[in-house]
Parts: sequence; structure tokens; C-alpha cells
Amino acid sequence: MKYDNVIIDIQPRPVLQELIEDLTNKMLAQKKVLADCGEYASSILVRGLQADIQLLNDVIERCYAQQELINMRNEQLIGLN
Repeated sequence: MKYDNVIIDIQPRPVLQELIEDLTNKMLAQKKVLADCGEYASSILVRGLQADIQLLNDVIERCYAQQELINMRNEQLIGLN
């Protein structure tokens, strides 16, 4: 019996993709607020928004790195089987 219509996907699923997208959207929203503040915003607000943006950027980079580790581990497990 031949199974021509069976498709096996062995690519690892991006486990953290939804989190990365949410964090990216939050960072873009913060950047928009910062851009819309203009010159009348208090310096404390601007510094706070800049710090939030930097923190979100760092967390997003960490999530990407973690996803790469997950992908590498899954590839090793597939290779062992």
C-alpha cells in the first residue's frame, strides 16, 4: 500500500512565537507613544518609555535565542530517532 498523500512535517514548531509577537507589538506601541509625546512630554515619561522599549527589546532578543536553542534540541532529538 502506497501513502502518497501523507505529509510528515518534522520541522520544529516555534514555541515562543506568540510571545515574541506580543512583545514586539507592545514595543511598537511604546515606540509610537514615545514618538507621539512630542516636546511637551516630561523627561521622566520619556526616560521611562525609553527604558521600557530597551527592556522589551532585550527580552525579545532573549526569546529568539531561547527559541533557537529549542530548535537545536529538537533537531538533535529527531536525529537520534
